[in-house]
Amino acid sequence: MASIIKNQIIKHLSKFSKKYVDEMVCHFHPNFRFVRNITADQISVQILSGKGELKNIELNETVLSEVLELPTWLRVKRAICNRIAVKVPWTKLKSQPVQLFIDEVRIEVELSSEEVVGCESNPLSAFGDSTYGFANRVAEGMSLYVSSVEINFDSGVFRGSLTLSRLAVESKSPSWQPASDLRYTRIIDTASNRLLMFKMVTWQLLRIEASAQAKLSGNVINAPLRLITSSGKSRVCVKKSIIGTSLLKFSSLDGSVLGGRIQVILDNILWIATLPQVRSAIAFYDHIINIIKAAPKKVSTLQTQRIDLKFLPMRKSPSSIPVSNIFRSFDFERTSYHVYVGKIDLHLCDDNQTSDDYPEDWDIICGALQVTLLRLSIDFYPINNAISDRSDWIRYDDANHCAAWDHKILQFHLRKLCTELDDSEQDRIVDMWPKLMSQNFVIRMYDIIVQCVTDMNSKKEALFNLFMSDRKSSTAVRSDIPLFHLEFASFYHPTSENFPVPSNITHLLLGPFFLVIDQRTIRWLLFVIDDIKYALQISNAMPEVTKIPKTSLRINLLMPKIIVPLREPFISDIRFARRIVISMSTLLATNCEAISGDESCSFFKPISSNIIDFIDRIDLLVSKEKLKEFIFQLNQNSYEDIDQGERIWITTSPIWINTDFGEGTSSTPLLADTAFHALLSLKSMKVSVALQPMWKIRVVVNHFQFLQIMRLISSISVFMNQLIRDQKFFSSTRSNGSGTAVEVVCFLEEAELNILLPNQPIPTPYDLQEIMLQSSTISSDG
Repeated sequence: MASIIKNQIIKHLSKFSKKYVDEMVCHFHPNFRFVRNITADQISVQILSGKGELKNIELNETVLSEVLELPTWLRVKRAICNRIAVKVPWTKLKSQPVQLFIDEVRIEVELSSEEVVGCESNPLSAFGDSTYGFANRVAEGMSLYVSSVEINFDSGVFRGSLTLSRLAVESKSPSWQPASDLRYTRIIDTASNRLLMFKMVTWQLLRIEASAQAKLSGNVINAPLRLITSSGKSRVCVKKSIIGTSLLKFSSLDGSVLGGRIQVILDNILWIATLPQVRSAIAFYDHIINIIKAAPKKVSTLQTQRIDLKFLPMRKSPSSIPVSNIFRSFDFERTSYHVYVGKIDLHLCDDNQTSDDYPEDWDIICGALQVTLLRLSIDFYPINNAISDRSDWIRYDDANHCAAWDHKILQFHLRKLCTELDDSEQDRIVDMWPKLMSQNFVIRMYDIIVQCVTDMNSKKEALFNLFMSDRKSSTAVRSDIPLFHLEFASFYHPTSENFPVPSNITHLLLGPFFLVIDQRTIRWLLFVIDDIKYALQISNAMPEVTKIPKTSLRINLLMPKIIVPLREPFISDIRFARRIVISMSTLLATNCEAISGDESCSFFKPISSNIIDFIDRIDLLVSKEKLKEFIFQLNQNSYEDIDQGERIWITTSPIWINTDFGEGTSSTPLLADTAFHALLSLKSMKVSVALQPMWKIRVVVNHFQFLQIMRLISSISVFMNQLIRDQKFFSSTRSNGSGTAVEVVCFLEEAELNILLPNQPIPTPYDLQEIMLQSSTISSDG
């Protein structure tokens, strides 16, 4: 028995080494060599004593690449372990794990598009074993401890490294606690012949760096990229199939993996990126994409077999077979991958201090913007039945109605297919439809906090949040609902590559939140966007961004609040408002015909023909014919001749606008409740917007509100001229293409304006001048 266990363990440990003793090689496979420098007697004595140690082991890069299933453009050049120690508890193999200690692992990886010339046979085929016995269970329970893992990659233009410290892989109990016995780390259900085993991977530090080589020319900027994270862990749960009642003698089909669940948990991530680093990241992305495109497309036989097995949908156990309660509580029906991060701090900085690179009135030297993401979770379900429910998804709330909307899109697509096909094709599509599969991404964030832009002269008391959740004023929303919920679904059919699958579906839920309009931050963000856009244009990354496949989009905003700060009044008077607050309950935006197409003919109220005559009589900066054509299409009964991806229908609940004097103060109505419908037509060089209120507009304005609104309109006009000057300045040395034209048309049938006169005397301009002179005199005397 000891000899069998010894040979199995040595076989698992020696698969990755480059050399092996001839006698041991002949025992396993006569045509495959691994180790030459160590004798078999030395290994046997160390293993049988329960302890073994190997030094300066060079791993077989070919076998390592096959095990990791690396793509053809990524290859391992060299892998070295300086010290490996093994502890084998021969008398307690059922309850205690085999421990493997590695001091340092160094791996050199090359990114290249050149095809590797070598043996086409799979080196792992020599270790193929159709049986699953006690030795396999011992290997599965093995614990691994690595002091340091360093992976260096080189692509000729860029190089970088990935470093992990204090890496540990251990078996855990189902509640992810340390287990004193290995048998407590597995749950076996003999009725359904299933097994669940639990492993945990932990590390203390993860460091990722990338930089351009020193000898470079062209537009590549050598700004090193760095990402450092604190301790993290990964929980791995694997479901396997076991056939037979004996745990020591399984049949030849035992041990097949049915699925897995991987959960990566990180505490905090801090990333500070400058604009040169962002440009370097774009150049690095462009370089990697070019390597991937030029690399040979080759899929190994082993990988193809694994893909075929992976796409088999998992089935629930028959109801007639009883399943233990403990197994049912930890069981899962589909493979999934999850990432959880407690907090992410992102800092985007502009470290350029040269004033010549900015306009004359630029007042944001060394600007910086901080974004904080709280409780980020990313879930990926690669194999999911498209028409199934989501009751077994992790921490998923069906109250968001995303699944119902996806099913509505799918049913619309199926009906559309049936109307376009003959009877035989319809029967084939209907029969194959229940097997339609989907890949689903779910991204959730409990809160997003965006601060205003700061510079070298900004003071702490002047900072404020531009965007964050507004749960305090939204008592109707549960406190545990995430602020940001994004779902993305793509579809495929496992039995037919030519099956007409639906387009991708994207659903975004956002809210409740408030957004503060800050002109200074908008100005800096437009500068950053222009800089990034230029970096994309000089690289080949821009065409890749534009090749995004068509998707059915739906955006739901819940209780959004837009706050527009007003300028300080020219005199000190508490009757002048300080903010304009725009509030609504919901906003829905979609480009999907399944939502808007059925009522597109009545989406807008009938538009009077007088609008066309009005357009002919006035002077416009845009083409009148194009604008009239856009208006004619608004009430069309069908949009089949128009690309649906270029049109977005927007509907709002009643919107109300108030003015107030700050947070927590009383508000004064400005606009009564009014719902709006809008349509956006997005084209490469033009954006057309049509807006129509659903009922009469009613505005109530007093003298002080009127003054503040007029000053706001004046400041917006000055701000727009400033943005135009900025655009001309930054585009003088680069080619960003011509600007995008924006045309807005509002169909207003009836409006009611109510003017409230003050019930107190209003200071005349002479009184104001006298007050200002008195205030200046008092300040000079003091």
